[in-house]
Amino acid sequence: MKDYHTHHPSPHGGYLCSVTRADWGNIVAAEGMTPCLGVHPWYAHEVDAAELAFDLDDWLTRYPQADVGESGLDASARHESTLEAQRMLLHIQLGAAFRHERMIHLHGVHAWAELLDILRQRARTRILPRVLLHAWNGSHELAREFLKLGAIFSVGLRELSHPKAYERYARIPADKLFPETDDHPEHWERTLALLTVHRMRF
Repeated sequence: MKDYHTHHPSPHGGYLCSVTRADWGNIVAAEGMTPCLGVHPWYAHEVDAAELAFDLDDWLTRYPQADVGESGLDASARHESTLEAQRMLLHIQLGAAFRHERMIHLHGVHAWAELLDILRQRARTRILPRVLLHAWNGSHELAREFLKLGAIFSVGLRELSHPKAYERYARIPADKLFPETDDHPEHWERTLALLTVHRMRF
């Protein structure tokens, strides 16, 4: 089993996600990993959108093995003031993922419902890329709607240890729910073990 969302090269392989534009060189140089190129919503306000659009298209052309991410929306109190910038960069990254036929890794703190609306709009106009929802912690009702759009989900130790974990993940098919370590590579074995337990209960 590989790590479906991490910011650290892993001996298990998987998807190595950037956070800022400055990460991209190291991301594509990491051996045994699928590089994911993007800008995290926390840093959206620091980015020139037109420059990002040009650079992302260029890098995805040069690195056909690369996916897109980490992108998304964060509407928490700390980051809600930058939501307009986040939305602009999200659409740029969704567009690049679709044009280059890559998967995009999405972050969604207090924003899953808005992300669902955005993805539905793109699905209606047939410009929706493949989507992975990272650190999924939404309701099973929302999960059902994302599944209709072809989304997959990744979860880490924090999500799997939550008291509502069974309720959140019981209706997600095992082939749509995958392990991640995010910023904590040391959690890999515990994450995998706990995910296995949950899958046995599904």
